[in-house]
Amino acid sequence: MTENPFGIDRVKAGADFLEWNFTITMKTSPWSVEEGMTQLLAHQSAEGFSPRLEICAEDDAKIIHELGRRPTPTAVAALRGFQAMSTIDTQRELARINADRLVQQGQPEPPWVDTVGRVRVDDCWWAHDEYGETAVVVCAFSYDGTDEHAIFVMIDRALGGGMVREILLSMNPDSLLSIVRKADGSEDGLVSEPLDPALARRLLEDAISTSDELSEHKEYNLRPVPVPYRKMRALILARARALSDRPAPPETLPNSVEIELLKQSFLASPAAARLPAGEATGRALDLLIHQFLDAAACHPLQIGPRRVKAVLGLPDLLAELDADPDLARLFPDLAYAWVAWTATERDLSPAATDRLTEAARQACTPQRPAEDAGHNGPAG
Repeated sequence: MTENPFGIDRVKAGADFLEWNFTITMKTSPWSVEEGMTQLLAHQSAEGFSPRLEICAEDDAKIIHELGRRPTPTAVAALRGFQAMSTIDTQRELARINADRLVQQGQPEPPWVDTVGRVRVDDCWWAHDEYGETAVVVCAFSYDGTDEHAIFVMIDRALGGGMVREILLSMNPDSLLSIVRKADGSEDGLVSEPLDPALARRLLEDAISTSDELSEHKEYNLRPVPVPYRKMRALILARARALSDRPAPPETLPNSVEIELLKQSFLASPAAARLPAGEATGRALDLLIHQFLDAAACHPLQIGPRRVKAVLGLPDLLAELDADPDLARLFPDLAYAWVAWTATERDLSPAATDRLTEAARQACTPQRPAEDAGHNGPAG
């Protein structure tokens, strides 16, 4: 095992700390156990510094193995804590196996073993925009009416599975539920409604997965995740698992036949009437759809203002247009026409359509070649 510069085995020290912690929480409530474990699994210092998640996962696996070699009641309790709260499926199972073996050897179970993590789902709501780019998820839980609490997660779904933009925990569920219910009909065009727990689980797990991936790679240069993210991450994932046995199926992207039908429908529509017929238009359309499918990982119909601006500003796209002046000359008009057509196909409200097409206009204008600088926006 790796030793630190002071010669103390980090794994044994970690197991010692967990056993000490569970001498305090052994007879506490299951909710207190969950609160403590989600803090421990954050691996965050008092100053807010955290190792990379993969390093934390490796350390946790070693600590679970070390605890499994310790025939003590506190080791069993710590392993049951890992079993309930670890963010990794295989580690929850590893903790269960080690705890079961110690119990078979005569060690007692902690008094909360049958209840920890087994919360009741009391309510589940969300607010979302017409584009599918923003989701505000609020889910309320309790231990059969005691220790009531709710989680609030705002997700920016313009990027992959979504980035966590805000995250809150409240012991007053009604306060958070009222926020999302009052969002209905706001200036942001949000719609508020009850949320299927299986869909809530998928939204939360996808957002955590994407946020982990993007926040761990600073080269993406994205806005940081909220300050409480690491300390609430394990709790959010535990609550997501409590919502449903399995998440709702993922949104499917169109296959090659469906893409071809979309292209044909678009080219035959009034939105594409002013585009020139020919091979260049087909190449430009292929390039645009490729960006939405591969770079943004979204259905090319399910787009909103943030997604449009992000995709049309991608460095790889701009580099490809720079290398092909004919394509660059045609692309802004085609991209604008596609965006306008998607609004019609999805039957967006007039206000939502205006916001979407204005975003496309703004994103397309900088792409115009210098000789088209006097153009007053995309053809339409």
